[in-house]
Amino acid sequence: MKGGEEEMGKKFMERLVGKYCKIITKEPGDERASVVTGTLEDVDYKDGFILVDSEQGLGCLRINTIIAIKPGRKHRTIQEKIIEKEIKRK
Repeated sequence: MKGGEEEMGKKFMERLVGKYCKIITKEPGDERASVVTGTLEDVDYKDGFILVDSEQGLGCLRINTIIAIKPGRKHRTIQEKIIEKEIKRK
């Protein structure tokens, strides 16, 4: 990224800290991209990493391998959906 693009990227990444996201990465030399879903815990611009807390545990991803980040709601379990329906019925 250059100048203004870098600043825009930093502002955007900071807004996602603490939110559940789908992160798509592609390592150089890999044919396919990979997807990680979890909560974005921290962004370290100095070292070029983000910290993600996923179902697989806490992990780091290199910023320069990120293709896209999509914030979203954490998927609800079947039990959570049943409870939500019961509350609406009352």
